Amino acid sequence: MPVDLLVCDTCRREGDSPDATPRAGAQLVALMERALADNPDLAAKVRLRPQSCLMSCRRACSVAVRSPERMSYVLGDFPPDDGTVETLVSYLRAYAETTNGIVPFKQWPQGVKGRFVSRMPPFTDAAADQSKT
Repeated sequence: MPVDLLVCDTCRREGDSPDATPRAGAQLVALMERALADNPDLAAKVRLRPQSCLMSCRRACSVAVRSPERMSYVLGDFPPDDGTVETLVSYLRAYAETTNGIVPFKQWPQGVKGRFVSRMPPFTDAAADQSKT
């Protein structure tokens, strides 16, 4: 199943001018595009989805990781830099290998610890769920 990485492309870091371009989120999108281009095995599993506002403005830069039938997560407080890219690439590799979206804590890259904003249960096809009852 494909994994979606949603990156808030409108995120601004605290202290950034409202008129600053490119915004920190857009910088992170560009860095992740390059990382996926450099890692075709990961790009085959992960779809980068720039998203305007994940409504986690106090935790910029914010990303979401989701996949059907797996737990989904919003993470924040990422600077748009190579360290963040390395962290996200490592976490995405681990997440893509799960069947339920739960990466064991021991496998978390150091850079994701303390950055989780929320976790959501798997999204499924509601019509299929109703047919089971």
